[in-house]
Amino acid sequence: MNFMLDPNYIVGFVDGEGCFSITVNKHKDRKLPEIRLLFEIEVREDDKEIICQIQETLECGKIYCLNYDRYEKWRPHVKYKVSDFDSVVNKIIPFFQKHPLQAKKRFQFQRFCKVAELMKEKVHLTSEGVARIIEIRHKDSLDALDTHVQWGVS
Repeated sequence: MNFMLDPNYIVGFVDGEGCFSITVNKHKDRKLPEIRLLFEIEVREDDKEIICQIQETLECGKIYCLNYDRYEKWRPHVKYKVSDFDSVVNKIIPFFQKHPLQAKKRFQFQRFCKVAELMKEKVHLTSEGVARIIEIRHKDSLDALDTHVQWGVS
């Protein structure tokens, strides 16, 4: 393809459809939970071409085709996912620092960056560090809840 998208287009698309996730995965055979940073965009399958162009422009990540047959009304989706720490730190974060998000997703991104810095310092390998990251992550959940509550206010 070799077609690079305008960075401002990507920023707008991510403001609407993207997600910067901080995941905490507990494993029964590990003392501490695993902390991961995920950047994702999930859209209907008929938008796969634009997802491929975003992947090509950002030069990282993988695209997954999702088809949930068990849900009668569910249409196939595609997910663009960047989960390896090196790509998150060296591609995703610098891109969105250079081309800032414009909507409320920028606050999610700020917390994502804060956790990335803590992970670079290996803070996530201590129980105190995990607790700190969970607190930062919890703020995301509260913000999402605030948004839903505000929509319900008359």
